[in-house]
Amino acid sequence: MIGYPRRVTKRLIEVDDAKLDAVLQLLETRTLKATVDAAFDEVLALDRRRRALLAEREVDLEALADPAERRAAWH
Repeated sequence: MIGYPRRVTKRLIEVDDAKLDAVLQLLETRTLKATVDAAFDEVLALDRRRRALLAEREVDLEALADPAERRAAWH
């Protein structure tokens, strides 16, 4: 297969160079594209871990829209 295996959209964005350099080092990536891909992967993994922890605690995810319920979920 030639090309991208899934839908990809080119974007023109402004990037804070200091933040980019810091994240490049943290993620040990070499290019902007690799850094963005790795950062997206990290955020998605964080969401999966958060959802797993909440499911383990039998927390209703819809109830977390209420700030009091959200605080109680972590205690």
